[in-house]
Amino acid sequence: MGLLALAQDFARGASEEVKADCILLRLGRKTKLLPLVSDWEAYERILDREAKALRPGDLLGYVPEQREEGWKNDVVIAKSYYEFVWYRETVSEMRGSSLQSFRRYIRKLSRAGAHVEPIGPENLARVLACNDRWYAAKAAKGRPLRYRASTVWTLENLSLLEPLGVRHLAVVLDDDVIGYGVGSHLGASWANYFYGRGDYLNGVAPLIVHELCKLYLDRQWINAGSVRRNRGLAEFKQKFTLNAADKQMTLGWIQA
Repeated sequence: MGLLALAQDFARGASEEVKADCILLRLGRKTKLLPLVSDWEAYERILDREAKALRPGDLLGYVPEQREEGWKNDVVIAKSYYEFVWYRETVSEMRGSSLQSFRRYIRKLSRAGAHVEPIGPENLARVLACNDRWYAAKAAKGRPLRYRASTVWTLENLSLLEPLGVRHLAVVLDDDVIGYGVGSHLGASWANYFYGRGDYLNGVAPLIVHELCKLYLDRQWINAGSVRRNRGLAEFKQKFTLNAADKQMTLGWIQA
């Protein structure tokens, strides 16, 4: 879990239980398991114990859907999501033929005057307006409006979240914000690409991820998250997976 996800959960009222070998973060019917062990055998013992302690219908996660050696217990994943992983330098340097069209769109935006800047008091209102436009476009298509409240909370509290490794940027064109991106620390060599949203203009989305990855020079891998059933977003994220084929993963939830 990224540190930003933890902060959001606590802001929503999550409760924490610290044990000798793990931390449990409970919010509603979901319990997130943060193991404090370094080997799979110990992890599986924790997983088995906490799964048996669940109430009927509760979920325990996130759990890797499959280990190379296979699970030794009877773990059954009830819900799972494919997580896209990027090699950071591939994205920050826009390497590979699959990104050729994105490079062209970015150059076109740059020639038009688009640039990136940190999100702050001077542009926050325009960032929030951009976010509202993005959600309005989703609503017009009848799509679910997930994470809207947590997104606004994050944008309004970025200065407090920066010590957690949260990095952010706004894409500005003609003095208007046309997109924004937010990322978070995930591990010693990992970062988490958390939000990337903007107006539906060619080049905005690739420019956001391209520039956001530049803000994590001390990280090697970017977890770009899942896409649920959004085929277009899946195709977009897949294009950036060059040099990270063996890092792709599927995480899920155990249900009691």
